[in-house]
Amino acid sequence: MAYALSFSQLYSDAVGESHFASLSIELVSRNFAPPADSFDVSDFAAATHYGFVRLPSGWVGDVHPSPKCLWVFFLNGEIEFEASDGERRRVAAGGAILLEDTTGKGHQSRVIGDGPALLAVVQL
Repeated sequence: MAYALSFSQLYSDAVGESHFASLSIELVSRNFAPPADSFDVSDFAAATHYGFVRLPSGWVGDVHPSPKCLWVFFLNGEIEFEASDGERRRVAAGGAILLEDTTGKGHQSRVIGDGPALLAVVQL
């Protein structure tokens, strides 16, 4: 039986407007690390770099496109993203977002709450 993870994706359309979409990643039971028992694994995709980012409480990123195509994994804290079409979504610790709006108007982001946001970032 397959299991699916759900994430938000932020992308740019042909006229440069950014929008959110829902992204589903399927995990299938595989014998991935023998002799360990099988467990659920997704397909793997190529990545080029990774790093960590710490944004202080109250930080606001003015409207900007994503500098690269990035997976952002939230280790701590919460950020609200606003697409150029006005839709807002929040991502908190334990969540992730795929940022693909590398052209066009981009998005705004801001740290929500009293603490910093600690992120693991993977460049695709």
